[in-house]
Amino acid sequence: MSVKYHRNPQTAGRLIDGMAFVVTPDDNKLHTLNNTATKLWELAGEDDGCTVDSGASELVKHFQVGEAQAKTDVSVCLDDLVRRQILVASE
Repeated sequence: MSVKYHRNPQTAGRLIDGMAFVVTPDDNKLHTLNNTATKLWELAGEDDGCTVDSGASELVKHFQVGEAQAKTDVSVCLDDLVRRQILVASE
């Protein structure tokens, strides 16, 4: 079973002009997400959440990147978003 990522329900976030801005409650920091992180944050807000594969598929559609590179980038980005408590991961 693949890991699914969802938005941390403890955070507050908004999409403004195509960029996500998220406040994490534990440290009260405002995080401005880049294009890749914003796309993953949007996917994580859907009922099914986001996986590395679904995130990579979206990056390939929207950016000029190959699938192998997209999977690497998505994996690194999702790990970072979890570390910063913007997303949560579950099996």
